[in-house]
Amino acid sequence: MNGSPLSAGPVQFAGGDGHSVESAVVIRGASHEKDGIAAEHLYLSQNFGSWFLKHQMLVNQKGRVYDRMEITDENGKQRIVFFDITDFFSK
Repeated sequence: MNGSPLSAGPVQFAGGDGHSVESAVVIRGASHEKDGIAAEHLYLSQNFGSWFLKHQMLVNQKGRVYDRMEITDENGKQRIVFFDITDFFSK
């Protein structure tokens, strides 16, 4: 994504490709956790088709909060995607 935001209604995706904390997908414009979670699911569906959540955990690093999602995509490939959820976490 290289920092150019993609829109998902009022929510936008920016940042990187999500392969690491340093390149996490940044979710902007989510007013509540519910909106942010929906945005995460939308991003995963848009980029990986059908997917299954295997494991999810919070990562706190350098004053930011990340959602680490381990998924299996529609082709059976295991993937880890990081989302920067700082803007909507605990709202």
